[in-house]
Parts: sequence; C-alpha cells; structure tokens
Amino acid sequence: MTNKQLIYLCLYFVFSIVVFLYADLPYLGQLSLIVFVLSLGLFLLTNMPAGLSAFIALVIGIVLGIPEKVLFESLNEQVVWLMIGAFMIGAAVEISGLLDRLIHWIGDKCHTENKMNLFLFMIVQLISILVPSTSGRAASMLPIYKAFSTRFQSNQKYFALLIPVLILMGANLTLIGAGSHIVGIGLLKGQTNETISYVDFLIWGSPFGIIMGLISLIVIKKMFFIKNDINDQPILNNVKRTRSPLSVKEQKTLLYLLITISLWITESIHGFDIAFITIAMSIVMMTPNVGVISWKQGLQSVSWSLIFFVAGATALGELLVSYKVIQYIQENLFGYLSQFENINVQVILLIIVIITVTSHLYVTSHTTRAVVFVPLFLLFSDMFNLNPVAVVFITLMGTNYCVTFPVSSKALLLFYEQDKKPFKNKDLAKVSSILMPIYMLIMIACYYFWWQYTGLSLR
Repeated sequence: MTNKQLIYLCLYFVFSIVVFLYADLPYLGQLSLIVFVLSLGLFLLTNMPAGLSAFIALVIGIVLGIPEKVLFESLNEQVVWLMIGAFMIGAAVEISGLLDRLIHWIGDKCHTENKMNLFLFMIVQLISILVPSTSGRAASMLPIYKAFSTRFQSNQKYFALLIPVLILMGANLTLIGAGSHIVGIGLLKGQTNETISYVDFLIWGSPFGIIMGLISLIVIKKMFFIKNDINDQPILNNVKRTRSPLSVKEQKTLLYLLITISLWITESIHGFDIAFITIAMSIVMMTPNVGVISWKQGLQSVSWSLIFFVAGATALGELLVSYKVIQYIQENLFGYLSQFENINVQVILLIIVIITVTSHLYVTSHTTRAVVFVPLFLLFSDMFNLNPVAVVFITLMGTNYCVTFPVSSKALLLFYEQDKKPFKNKDLAKVSSILMPIYMLIMIACYYFWWQYTGLSLR
C-alpha cells in the first residue's frame, strides 16, 4: 500500500467515525453512506476492476447488517439488461463485417477534422431526438466509436470521451432524452396538476442542449484531439478496398439494426421497454439459421465487469434513498434555507442550479436524482411561491449533468469499459472541472435570455 493510499484509508476511517457519532440516521442509513463512499473510493483510487469494487462494498455492507436481498436483486435492473443486449448487438455488427465497412467509409468521407467532428455532432443530435434513452443512444453509437477509433487510433481517447459527453448533453434536447424527464414530469403532474408537453420541452431544452453540445466538442477537442492523426493515410489492410455489395450476413444485421432502432423510437406505441427490445433483438441475432452470430460469440462480447459494476453501483445508490440518507441531507439543507423568508430569484436560481448540477456526485442513478430532487424542489417552490413548471424543468436540466465520474452515467461507463480502457478517471474529472462551471453558467444565461421569456419565469 502506498503512502497516498494509507492517507486515504485514514481519512475514510475518520469519515466513518464521524458518520456513526454525529449523523442523525438509523444504523442502516449510516452503514449505507459509509459503504457507498467505500465503493467510490475503491473505484477511483485503486486499480481494482469496477465490478469488483462495487461488490466488495456490497458484501462488506451485508456482513455488517444490510439485507442480503440487496445483493441478489442488484441484477434486477433494466439498464443491466439493456447493456447486455447492446454488447451482443455490437458483436453482431462487428462480426458480420458491417463495422469494417463503416471504418472504410469513414476513412473515405471523414478525412478532415471538420468533417469528422461535424459528422459526430450531427449523428448524436439526431439519435438524441429519435432514441429514448441515454444508454440506448450510447449502445447505438458504439459501432461508430469503434470505427473512428480504429481509423484514427491515436485519437481513441478523444472519441471515447467526446461521444458519451455529446450523448449526455443531447439528453437535454427532448422529453424522451432521458427517463428522468418522464419521472419528473409525472411527479409535477401528480403534485400540481400541471405538465410539460413534448413541444414545450423541445422549445426550452433544444437551444440549451445544442449550445452545451458545441461547447463540449470545443473543450474536449482542445484538451485531447491529436491533429496529425487525421491527415495520416489509412492503414487498413494496406490495400485500397474496392466496393463490394453487402453480404447476406451484413444485410441481415442491417435489417435487424433498423428494426431495433424503429422499435426504440416507437416505444410509446407498442409499450415494450427499450431494455426488453434490445435483449429480444440480440436473441434474434444469435438464433441459429436466423441470426448472424452464435450464442457463444454473443456471451463473449459482454463486458461482465461493467455489468456487475452497474448492478452494484445502482444497488448502492438505492440504499441511500431506501435508508433515508438523501432525505436526511434534504431536511438539513432545507431546514437551513427555510429561515430565509424573502430570497430573491437570482439566489433561488443559483441554489437550484448548484444543487442539481452537483447531485450526480452523490446520487449516481439519473432516474433516482429525479425521484429525489423533483419533489424536493416542488416543496421549495411552494415554500417561496415559485412557478412549479419552471422549477421542475430547471431541476431536470441540472440533474442531466453527470460527467465527473464514469459511475455517474451508464453512457460513460459503456465507453470507459471498452478494450484497453480508452480514458482514465482523471481525464473525465479534468473535462468536468471545465464543463461543470460552464454548464451552470449556460443554465443561468438560458434562464435570463430565453426561459423566462418563454413561460419559465420562476416568479
């Protein structure tokens, strides 16, 4: 153990003692908080595999008193099955030959810096409108990432960071941009009988999402883009490839992909969840005679470390809600704020923006953030006589930010766990140290120059 790790361990023990002595929480609440911090520490400060860090923390928690069912139910999450299906579909694209074809197309068409970045930006904006899940969008962009990272190998880190960050910023564009939007608007409807329509959300969210997408592109490009790589000649097979018609395997894969995306887009019509659609289509692609890959190839393509980490991290995050840790933080925070009877709009906006944008640091699940913070800020709007629609919309925009750690977003984790881990935790933290304050400033600017004039005035 290094000196630095020893210092972190001592700090962790001090933190644990403080929680047990001073946090007014039941034992399981205190334990949940300590175990959650342990998992985060193991993931960020050691070289331990992501899945192992989450399950070590869970097992320690269970030994100390957390119910065993938390471990067994951790795989009972839709996002876990969505990711398993996405890996299998990705394998079908790769093994069928479609990925290789896409790599050569990119080599022909995206041979300049501007063309490459424009293509990536536009395709992410398009799928942000069509595909109703950040995890689903990340899954659909994996073949494109693999094509770009193969064609421009020294820019692998750039693509692995840019694509998921653009996907996360694109979540702000529409009502279906994230499942948390539906949850938040459902809570708004239930408590105030008001709602936000698809068109309203598009009008309010798309300018903000596009601006933040462009800023993210500029920031990540400035930090990680290696210019010389784009001008290199392709080193693919060392021969100029002639265009050949699609093989039967490629045709099948393309057809199944189109069916999958069509079913994702029409989720509200047929009622099947996006995770079920992904698993069902991956099974079709592995079925003998009908599919394009074998069952064994499909299973081998899954990053099981990532799957276990997502399951474990989600379970740990839910413990904070189940055992009232988040409620404890809320009550203390709002107990302090309630003593100020006349807070002006600027301060209120600043409070909502800071709390929601930083919420991903301690509530890792996107949907859980909506479940926790929308009722909280609806209470806030009642307390200070605010427009509940404006409060909920701004809260949803804030909770959409989740760039600091891979664990903060399933889209980031999907790229983080690719072969050879294309980027490190510190790379993401470095990006977030610039993007997070910009995100807050753009939210505030959008409020004063757009939202308050289009029906989202706080008062």
